[in-house]
Amino acid sequence: MIYLNDLLQTFMKVYEQRNFTKASQLLFISQPTISTKIKQLEKQLNTELFIRQGPKNIVPTPAGDLFYTYAKQTIHHYEETLSLMQEKPRQTCRIGCSHTIAHAYLPRIIPMLSTTFPNVDFSFTQANSETIATSVKQQQLDIGFIEKPIDTAPLQKHVFTEDELVLAGKKDATVWLMREAQSGVQFFNELYVAEHTIQLPQMPINSNDLIIQLLKQSFGQSIISKKCLDEHPTIPYEHLRDAYTRPLFIIYEDINFLQPIVKQILYYFEQ
Repeated sequence: MIYLNDLLQTFMKVYEQRNFTKASQLLFISQPTISTKIKQLEKQLNTELFIRQGPKNIVPTPAGDLFYTYAKQTIHHYEETLSLMQEKPRQTCRIGCSHTIAHAYLPRIIPMLSTTFPNVDFSFTQANSETIATSVKQQQLDIGFIEKPIDTAPLQKHVFTEDELVLAGKKDATVWLMREAQSGVQFFNELYVAEHTIQLPQMPINSNDLIIQLLKQSFGQSIISKKCLDEHPTIPYEHLRDAYTRPLFIIYEDINFLQPIVKQILYYFEQ
């Protein structure tokens, strides 16, 4: 097709210029080469395309007029198809995040991914860590962000950042806001309550956002990611010992399509 395309381009230029010399100058090839290509095309078509009226002047035959129309259409379709084939196909990447990561880190991740990978359509789901891990294993999600150190084999798993947990809320609060079972933060809430023999009634809540809203109203105490409080300076909090700093993980299946996305995420958090 490449050689045929070359013959058609040459024919069209000769047809439009009505002159071998002008056509050769525009195509940056010699006049004898132009003449040879036209003769080859006429031989393939078994018809005469031009009437030579001298060393320079030529006139298209009726067959030449008809063939020009078809040649122009063929070149257009060829270039259109070539352009489509060279475009990178759009791909879809489904990402799932645990509640804390969705609240504190996802708003930073989404713009970066959309800018870096314009040919990828991203979608985002929020659930607890175990649900996210199961969904990635079952290929319902492509990438997962989890905060709980659970077994995710045979998936790839990397630490993408560390998250500091703090004691948030007023000291005289009368309710302990407890994350739901299977939440990554629930373990640390239970650890703190046990270490300090806290006897407050517990209110299970499966929404990070709701806990923050309650803390803003001076209702309750809870162990929560310090990152979640960055935009809520009115919520009092207390730093805790190193045991309350935890790794956050990215999990994914080791396939070529996902590798540059994961690499970019890890690089982003290294900065």
